[in-house]
Amino acid sequence: MEEHWVPEEGAGQGLAHRLHQEGLAGPLRWLENCLRRTAGDREEEGVSHPVPLVPLSEENEDAMEDQHFRALLRQLGLRPPASEQESFWRIPAALTPQQLRRAATSIARPDPSGTPQGLLEPPQD
Repeated sequence: MEEHWVPEEGAGQGLAHRLHQEGLAGPLRWLENCLRRTAGDREEEGVSHPVPLVPLSEENEDAMEDQHFRALLRQLGLRPPASEQESFWRIPAALTPQQLRRAATSIARPDPSGTPQGLLEPPQD
């Protein structure tokens, strides 16, 4: 049975910001695109099935090994490989197109408020 855990609004923003600073903007963009594409497919088809996250570049493969990137995937409600038969993380069928879009938006920009970093106090988590 698959978990029906739903990410909170803005889940992963802090971690995404940190990953941007660590030079993982490319893999974050890839993840954002995967989430948005899956949301669109689910709306068009009207059905949901788990979608594997297949990293096709070395940069994305390396990111999938990064513990902070994996922590972000968990915060967004994504599922690690369940068994030896699975080698990829998955976007669970339970996530709705709206939840997927919210997750994509939360990781899209390092600073969602538009405030230049470093000028004000850091956001309180």
